[in-house]
Amino acid sequence: MWLVLFFAASTGVRASEQWAVRWSDIGFNSGALNIRRRVDVYCEEGAPKTAAGEREIPVPALLLTRLKARRLRSKYSSPDDLVFPNADGNYTGHDNFVKRRFLPLFGKLEAAHREDPATAPKPPARFTWHALRHYAISTWIEAGLAPKTVQIFAGHASLQVTMDRYGHLFPSDDHQRAMDAIARGLFQ
Repeated sequence: MWLVLFFAASTGVRASEQWAVRWSDIGFNSGALNIRRRVDVYCEEGAPKTAAGEREIPVPALLLTRLKARRLRSKYSSPDDLVFPNADGNYTGHDNFVKRRFLPLFGKLEAAHREDPATAPKPPARFTWHALRHYAISTWIEAGLAPKTVQIFAGHASLQVTMDRYGHLFPSDDHQRAMDAIARGLFQ
């Protein structure tokens, strides 16, 4: 379960894209994830949400290491197999996964903390699966990636989409300098 979460929080892919990732989409040597498809609620595979959705995303070395280990343990390890299949090797149903695995995880963390607060940390506030995508994108911004790079990695159709959603997170010394210059002009 944690690898599924780590993947989502590191790559920022949409859920429909994550469930369609195949081993051949992961460049273990290049360190990149190729997003070329998504799967819908009817388990029909198709192109990503937008033309910009076809993209290559760098994958952290730690995630690549964990994915390699998963592949070695998995009975579904051929290049065309899904990285995160259901028990039968088919697409994981997102709604089913959220209801049966993701949401109950919060309950388990809350119960563990109630039972022994000294050893079980306080659980996080509940959040949606899509929040993992927002988390990834906001960490890219915090790490200093350029807006255009964030747009490409996120698979947004335009830079405008990225800036409308995340523009407030991009730090800028220029903003502070501009405000200081305006203030000097007003009060000197």
